[in-house]
Amino acid sequence: MLAFEMLNNRFHRFGLSLLAGCLCFTQGCGPAAPPPAATAPEAPAVVAQKAVAGVGKQGQKLREHSDVAKIISGPAATLINVRQKAILEIQIPHALQLFQATEGRMPKTHEEFMEKIVQFNQLTLPELPAGAVYHFNTELGELWVYPENEVPQ
Repeated sequence: MLAFEMLNNRFHRFGLSLLAGCLCFTQGCGPAAPPPAATAPEAPAVVAQKAVAGVGKQGQKLREHSDVAKIISGPAATLINVRQKAILEIQIPHALQLFQATEGRMPKTHEEFMEKIVQFNQLTLPELPAGAVYHFNTELGELWVYPENEVPQ
């Protein structure tokens, strides 16, 4: 029985030593660094651009990862990008083509675009980052993203 207790104690000490080594490896053995100062995240600058995959709020932080984190975030960002592409670059242009074929013209206003293209086809536009809004560019016949204080009238 005594031999079993000695072996058990050695195994226990070995496990604790292994755990401590792992902690030193992952956390570092030196003094703890002070926590980073809490700063408010900067909102990305919104630039007027055609609404294409990647303008949506969802998935923007995933694109910032690199190295090991990219292994996980890469496929997730790709999935989000494909969903945005399906709506913004496939479904909306197709709906605009159908509208133009039946009406003989493009929508005359942003409100008409939202009603006859987005609502009629039950499309859900990707959520935009703070400070950005969708607006149908009637001159180009395309959906654009603008800073909310620079939307053309």
